[in-house]
Amino acid sequence: MADFAPNFTARYRLKYTVLGRNHTMTWRVASDTETVTGVASKMGLFLDDMADVLYASFTITGADFAPADSDIFLPVTAPTFAGGGGSEGSAASTDRDIALSFVGRSTGGNKGRFFLYGTTFGLAVRTGTVADWKLTSAEYPDSISDAIVRLNETSPALVANDDNPMVWYEYANIKYNDRWVRHDRRG
Repeated sequence: MADFAPNFTARYRLKYTVLGRNHTMTWRVASDTETVTGVASKMGLFLDDMADVLYASFTITGADFAPADSDIFLPVTAPTFAGGGGSEGSAASTDRDIALSFVGRSTGGNKGRFFLYGTTFGLAVRTGTVADWKLTSAEYPDSISDAIVRLNETSPALVANDDNPMVWYEYANIKYNDRWVRHDRRG
C-alpha cells in the first residue's frame, strides 16, 4: 500500500468548542476541489443529523480550507448549525474526553476516519450500555444511521488520503481520547 503525504488531498477543517474545550474536525475532499460551499453544506447537514446527541454548548467558531499539496489553511465559510439539543446537566466531567470516530475505507482500499467530540453518548459509556465501544446504525437510527447515510450519499464525496471516495461503515467507534485523559490527570 502506498504512503501519501498528509496534504495529498484538499482538507476542510471545522473549529468548534463544546464542554469548555476547543476541537477541530477535518474532512478530506477531492484534490481538485476549489470551492467549499458543498462541503460546508454537507457538514452542516451532518451536524444537524447529530444535533439531538450533541451538547447544547456545541458552538462553531470557524472553518478553514487547505487545497491539495498545501499546508496553508485559510478561513472559509463555516457550516450553518442551529446547535445541539443535549442537556449538559447530565454530563460528567469525563464526557468531554469522549470522542466518536466515524470510520470507513476508500474505494482504493485505504482507511479513513474523523473524530467528533461533545456527544451525549458518555452516559451510555458510563452505564455500560455500550459494552463493545461501537454505536451501530441499528442501535441509533436517529443519529448514527442518519449521519452515516449523509456521509455516504450526500455530495461532495469525502475521500481518504489516497484521494479516492470513502465508503463509511455502519457504526461509529466511541472511546476516551488518550490525550485529553492525560491532560485531565495533570490538571
